[in-house]
Amino acid sequence: MMISTVSVHTVHAPLKEPYTIAYETITEVTNHFVVIRMSDGACGIGCAAPAPEVTGESIQASRAALEAFAAEAPGSSLDTLPQPSGDTPSALAAVDLARHDLLARRRSTSIGGLFGDPDAAMTPAETSITIGISDTGSTLARARKLHAEGFRFFKVKGGHDVSADLERLSVLRSTFGPEIRLALDANQGYDLPDVERLERQAPDLNLAYLEQPTPKKDLSLLGLAARATSIPVMADESVQSAEDVHRIAGTGPVALINIKLQKMGGLAAAEAIDQAALQYDMGTMLGCMDESALSIAAALHFGATHPNVRFLDLDGHLDLRDDPFEALVRLDGNGRLQTETATGLGWYRNPFEEG
Repeated sequence: MMISTVSVHTVHAPLKEPYTIAYETITEVTNHFVVIRMSDGACGIGCAAPAPEVTGESIQASRAALEAFAAEAPGSSLDTLPQPSGDTPSALAAVDLARHDLLARRRSTSIGGLFGDPDAAMTPAETSITIGISDTGSTLARARKLHAEGFRFFKVKGGHDVSADLERLSVLRSTFGPEIRLALDANQGYDLPDVERLERQAPDLNLAYLEQPTPKKDLSLLGLAARATSIPVMADESVQSAEDVHRIAGTGPVALINIKLQKMGGLAAAEAIDQAALQYDMGTMLGCMDESALSIAAALHFGATHPNVRFLDLDGHLDLRDDPFEALVRLDGNGRLQTETATGLGWYRNPFEEG
């Protein structure tokens, strides 16, 4: 069966609540969707969520790569599918997800079924929920709201000021006690003395992990940070491939790797990175960008079928308005996500079809 047509669609989604990370405030996100239609009418859809600050690709470059793919792909099979050109991991992810969507539909199974268990992602799984950089009062107010909604795992964004981060974390821990789990994402903002200072309060905070404390290109400093603290250190921006995992493994006791489908290039790349991490006894976490529930559903299927995945941080779809695939992922009242029983990525109607 050959590819008949490929189309590309862009959705600009305002956020319900803008948030601040170490280097900017986010108010709106852009996702591209690629629709691959086969000669027999079968259809697969993938999502690209370009994030220039993480992967270096622009929104325009991601779209251009998908448009070039759309022009080249007709006449190919799924086995000879061309890849988007350029350094555009989100475009790679979109094509990869659409291909997996088609493969699963061909076999009348879910994405999880391609990895051995078609129903695994139906079991509710806890996700962390992100609290952006803000003052202590705003952080606590946001946490109280999220707690009332059922979330019990807060990932706090920091990295501007270790003193402010410690104050915010301490207030959350003293307010909610052991009922919640806490993690800190320093977004490359710390130096070694900052990590050492955090370590002095580590027993009181009981952090699940410290994500990307140091600049992404300085792997030796990341290793030193991991040696300087008892908090499990996670690599995020420092990792975009399995080769990066091998390099990081030689620097120090980095405990965790953050796998983001949009950053790595899709499910095939996630599989390679998870296997590389397993080789070094590193756990993995499935993270996300601000991305459609279509991509989140793929991550849920992957996480549910890969035991080395220790954490889920899949909240990137929750604040999106106008997500055409919002219904694919269900959030229960306890901060847990699950998919519905379905084939492929779970959609029943292509929202980009006219009529």
